[in-house]
Amino acid sequence: MPKTALEKAWADHSRLWEKNRWVYPVISRRAGGLSIGINLNLDKRCSFRCAYCQVDRSVAAAKIPLDLKALEMEIITLLEEYEKNGLTNFANFKDIDLEKRQVRDICLSGDGESTLEPQFESVCSLMAKIQQIYSKYPLQLTLITNGAHLHLENVRRGLRILTEHRGEVWAKLDAGSEEWFRKINGSAFSLERIQENLEQTSKDFPMQVQTMLCRIGNVEPSPKEIDLYLNRLGKIYNAGRENLKGVQLYGVVRQTASPEVTALPKEFLENVAEKIKENFSIPVKVY
Repeated sequence: MPKTALEKAWADHSRLWEKNRWVYPVISRRAGGLSIGINLNLDKRCSFRCAYCQVDRSVAAAKIPLDLKALEMEIITLLEEYEKNGLTNFANFKDIDLEKRQVRDICLSGDGESTLEPQFESVCSLMAKIQQIYSKYPLQLTLITNGAHLHLENVRRGLRILTEHRGEVWAKLDAGSEEWFRKINGSAFSLERIQENLEQTSKDFPMQVQTMLCRIGNVEPSPKEIDLYLNRLGKIYNAGRENLKGVQLYGVVRQTASPEVTALPKEFLENVAEKIKENFSIPVKVY
């Protein structure tokens, strides 16, 4: 069945827009509309090597120092263009309904891990500044993160800025066992380190858990793996019930760098969602 214009937009999260270097627009399923993305990792630097990642790290990337002033101008340029025509002159968006093109957030999400950027705290301050300038829009400030660096002081200072200005941390938890964690996330960090960071973050800041469910080769998460995942989720839930805003379960929609990663049936994700709802009083969405 041919994809609709909206499905095509969901599947294409290109980091390129006009002459911008760091800032790009996407139609986001999880944001529920237009998301202004900030890519702080033009060099593709990341502490994970996720099997499902869409970034081709076999191709070297240039190391370009972040220019905060240029970053600010790129965000403003995009928002000014949005105010002119809703970005309908952008080929990816011209056939998208107005409702799905409503601007929803400014999101730190790029070709690597945003919290590795030395100027992370300053970027968070800039996002809060832009939110204030464009206060007529309900701009949420969002960080999508693998969670490996959430314990660092400069990162925590940045999170404080974001969350004091209607912000949320969307943190990755893709596994219940160290074995599946190594297979799906390929990180030198331990799953225990990620667990500790997510528990502490849920105590201190508004947070959502993001979980990718997919098949790697012919292997999918086993019932035991799902049980271990639920156990970890339960610890995060108990650590910060008031701050844990929800769980986002999502599958493969866009082209991944590895051909061995394939989508699971939606029923698989919905079954996991039901297990979460049975155990915890938190919203769960399947994407």
